[in-house]
Amino acid sequence: MAKIFKPRTDVPYFDYKDFKTLQRYVNVYGQIESRKKTGLSESQQRHLARAIKQARHIALLPFVANN
Repeated sequence: MAKIFKPRTDVPYFDYKDFKTLQRYVNVYGQIESRKKTGLSESQQRHLARAIKQARHIALLPFVANN
């Protein structure tokens, strides 16, 4: 039986400069959380991944965890 979840609609846009919001979607190992855990739609997850990668590129978020 497939698990049905309601996509989140309270996050309309992800800004790569808002690293506090983006940190909620990165786990302790520095990996981007999956759609099942974030509850985002497919397009929102793509926008999130793009924003996280941009934030990593300009050193607002780390590529890997410090430990």
